[in-house]
Amino acid sequence: MKKIGKVKGQTIVFDEPLEFLEGLSVEVDITPRTDEDKERFANRELLAKYGIRPTPAGGNLVTNEIVNEIREELGI
Repeated sequence: MKKIGKVKGQTIVFDEPLEFLEGLSVEVDITPRTDEDKERFANRELLAKYGIRPTPAGGNLVTNEIVNEIREELGI
């Protein structure tokens, strides 16, 4: 069975309901769907090997643009 979903922190949310009873023990093999996702994942794993985590799990990416917008709103 092949299902598609999105990673949300430590959870995978599938696009369609699973056909199993709740609580059933299952085994899964998880792979990124596109070459772009595979490349991003490989880069993150390489950085993580050296203790660098660019975006915390479940966190939001903070860019210079966002910081500048916040500064403008606060009048800084």
